[in-house]
Amino acid sequence: MPLRLIVFPVLIAVALTGSALAQEVQPSANDHMPPVSAKVNALAHRVLQAGVKINALAGNGTKPWHLKIDYQLLDTGNPKLIKGAVEEWYAGPYQWRRTYTSVDPRLNGSEWSVSKTEQYLSKPGREMFSHYMLILRVTRPVTDPLYQAANIQPDYEMDIRRVNTAGITLNCVSVVNSARYIGQTNDFTDDRVNPEWLFPTMCFDNDYHLRLTTSSGTNVQLEDVQLFQGRAVARDVKVIDKGNLIAEMKVSVLEAPATVDAALIKPPKDAVPEPYQIEPGFPKPESVYEVGAHVPLRVDGFPYTGVLPVPITIQKDGSVKVRHEGAFFQSGALVDAIALAVNKWKFKPYIVDGQPVEIGGIVGYNLDEKPFVPSYDRPKPAPVTSSPEDYSSVYDPKRDPAKDLAMAETAAAQAHKRILLEVGGNWCSWCKILDKFIGDHGDVRESLRANFVLMKVNTSPSNDNAAFLSQYPAIPGYPFLFVLDSNGKLLTAQNTDPLEDGSGYSAHNVKDFLAKWKPQ
Repeated sequence: MPLRLIVFPVLIAVALTGSALAQEVQPSANDHMPPVSAKVNALAHRVLQAGVKINALAGNGTKPWHLKIDYQLLDTGNPKLIKGAVEEWYAGPYQWRRTYTSVDPRLNGSEWSVSKTEQYLSKPGREMFSHYMLILRVTRPVTDPLYQAANIQPDYEMDIRRVNTAGITLNCVSVVNSARYIGQTNDFTDDRVNPEWLFPTMCFDNDYHLRLTTSSGTNVQLEDVQLFQGRAVARDVKVIDKGNLIAEMKVSVLEAPATVDAALIKPPKDAVPEPYQIEPGFPKPESVYEVGAHVPLRVDGFPYTGVLPVPITIQKDGSVKVRHEGAFFQSGALVDAIALAVNKWKFKPYIVDGQPVEIGGIVGYNLDEKPFVPSYDRPKPAPVTSSPEDYSSVYDPKRDPAKDLAMAETAAAQAHKRILLEVGGNWCSWCKILDKFIGDHGDVRESLRANFVLMKVNTSPSNDNAAFLSQYPAIPGYPFLFVLDSNGKLLTAQNTDPLEDGSGYSAHNVKDFLAKWKPQ
């Protein structure tokens, strides 16, 4: 079997799994269900905004603080938890110091932030300092567990569910069909990553304190929540992946000194400058030149497939330098070939506060492209549009169904046909399956064309057409069919579930339905 290379998650979500609480709030996908209403969408956004304002230590207006976290961390391939501690002194926005200590030399070191664009690491020793892993698994789940909320834009569709469990009422918000927003966040490889890593489900209690978030099997429980400087901070945090504890943090010190000694947050002369790290919600780097690698075959003759994560630094002039760390820590024919190509890539200079900065991140080299296709040349999905007279081809949220129905009635009367209203949306996978089914079955397509005028009615958060659809029976799921006579009178309402057969539609059932309701 060919080797499958994947992008490893560079983002960690927060919540609890392996418990009744986590199991009850896992989002359930039902592709037949309608999109959330505008009221529910707005409520979910309000809950999220309220939670962001009062949770954790990140945010504007926080006064100086001193924090110490004692942690246990599971390292890959080691069954025992590694113990350590992180201590942070915060003087103000972008002015702080973190010091990590552990028996493991890879988990020892310090980092400093001097300004928005200036950060430093302690001078590397013989062992590589794994500070990114420590930030994601230890520091952020305590100090900034909602950092991924910045990826969620105001126009993204959201849902909210109320969960009662273990004596706690939680309001869980999540992005609906988050895969459609991939490519719109700042993650270099976000067109290939699991969307749940970018848009976790976040659960708040009735005081808007964050208690749980969950993302693709990686979860964190936030307990012993206390107020500090008007913000809710969990002093007991567990990160659990697929039922296995991978990190546990307990806050042993949390205090608010009047000031933080400037010497504490000043990096030493031998500290190493770090590239600027793009935060969630910030713009993505814009690629302007990419070249493919001469990818070798495996020794067994099979090709490599998948996406290889490549750590890079984009320099101030936009040129690229591959960093040989992580997956690139050891060289090989494949790594060398891709590094040679990616080192020739070019981005537009990344501007922060009017000045170009050096930034670090990960790009995904797609080994499935034959030949290699640069990211800026890959086709983008076209917007859904239709001509003024075309009410049959697509679900267009800009159309007026009342006007469409008037045109359909005229066409049906002239051709002695009935009208088939198909209600759904571009978000609905079963609607797409139905369209493909009709396109693939000529006999079904011909029966539909000969006896019905097809009219599609869109329902989505941007336009649910509630006023038009209110004249018909309630719709339990999508797609949903209404058969009308040529005058627009309702003859029957049909749930499409009985027309299905496994993962598709039954030709026999669909033809029987069309035959039953064709004009007599």
